[in-house]
Amino acid sequence: MGIPRGSARLLMREGRQRPFSGRLLQLGRSSVYFTGRQLEDWAHLDDFQLAPVAEPELSHDPRLAEAGCLGDRTFFRRLGFERVEACDIADWEGAEHIFDLNRDVPAELVERFDAVLETGTIVQVFDLPQVLHNLWRLLAPGGRVIHCAVPSNNHMDLGFYMLCPTFFADFYSANGWRIDSHLLCEYFAYWHRGRLYSDRWRIYDYRPGMLDPLSYGRYGAAQAATFLVATKVEGATGDRVPQLGQYRRTWDEFARKEATDGRVAGLKDSDAAATGPLDRLERGLGESGLGVHLQVLLKRIGETVRRRLLERQMPKPIARL
Repeated sequence: MGIPRGSARLLMREGRQRPFSGRLLQLGRSSVYFTGRQLEDWAHLDDFQLAPVAEPELSHDPRLAEAGCLGDRTFFRRLGFERVEACDIADWEGAEHIFDLNRDVPAELVERFDAVLETGTIVQVFDLPQVLHNLWRLLAPGGRVIHCAVPSNNHMDLGFYMLCPTFFADFYSANGWRIDSHLLCEYFAYWHRGRLYSDRWRIYDYRPGMLDPLSYGRYGAAQAATFLVATKVEGATGDRVPQLGQYRRTWDEFARKEATDGRVAGLKDSDAAATGPLDRLERGLGESGLGVHLQVLLKRIGETVRRRLLERQMPKPIARL
């Protein structure tokens, strides 16, 4: 878990749109990978007014403190929160609240927080439905949950899961939350002396369905993470089971076809829809004997061409942070 440059700048952009205040709960204490001076420089770039802090603290991690990195409580107070607390399953990092997110949260913490922030903790909790239900219970009405750079791609064994952006879009939509911001972040990260660095983050405004063409091995080598802010509006719940957005879109397509053509449309077939010369040659080879082997070979050639010569079907980034 941690707050590198990209996460800090996204949080400031969120705070500029809707100022932070009140009581914040972190799921686990966040390691902050930058100094107070660096934060001030980024705040100037992003036109964000940092709150004053009388006695800034350095990181609770001795290696980061030695490098001059800010403490998590100081960082979040500078964003505007009056109270900054943390929960954890163990007290080894000095969290104020000790409990297991695989279980119900303590009754005294229900609806006590104006914001709950996590930087990938939920991928390390086995019972995902329970932890999502707990987020709903911890937040006061009108509070916001902030999923800050949660692993979505190329984070092997960092947790039990990597969560695709559609996971968040489908869950919060099904449960009636207001999604205020949903971004996909790409970067190449590296570590040095316990400190996380990365190249500039490419930030995409995520829209359900935009990654469908990249689902099978075409995404690329970059690490990717999801940044999402959702508000617990009146009527929002924390236990409705969503259906995968990709299939909901297919079902909607079926319904539209039935309404306009009077018949049921077939499932979208990438082979049938393909119109390139290699695709047409594949279809002409037939389905038996040598034809099948040649089709597989052409598939491999086609995928190599797509990966090496063609750009990914991604929109332009909305920011580089």
